[in-house]
Amino acid sequence: MKFKLPAGFQPGRPGLGKVLGALENEIMEIIWNKGGEVCVREVHEVLAGRRGIAYTTVMTIMGRLSDKKLLQKRKTGNAFYFQPSVTREEFTEKVVGNVLDALLEDFAEATLAHLASRVSAQDQDKIARLEKLLAAAKDGGNNAAR
Repeated sequence: MKFKLPAGFQPGRPGLGKVLGALENEIMEIIWNKGGEVCVREVHEVLAGRRGIAYTTVMTIMGRLSDKKLLQKRKTGNAFYFQPSVTREEFTEKVVGNVLDALLEDFAEATLAHLASRVSAQDQDKIARLEKLLAAAKDGGNNAAR
């Protein structure tokens, strides 16, 4: 399923909070960790155990995450049930891809130089994976990248 990536990127925030609001990130983490379908009440109970938060606030944020296509929503009676549209890993890959694509578009040399400098000589596994990926890119994607 297609989902909308958030427009802003906040490099100072931790984890996926770099692209999601703090509460959106916390709610998505709760849902991903629970796995499967959850109702608003279940997420609210987890959040309420950490801090004071209104049920309606949780419901509103989960509705917004559904509007962004990060959650699928279904109503049964008076209760709303949600499940992730994407895994944490799929979302992370899409975010990283979009950020890097934007950097490469405007700052290709600096981006590549920085990425290369971040892989130290002690990271032989990372270097080997990077070499495989580069070989696959040179070959037009015909080599196995993993």
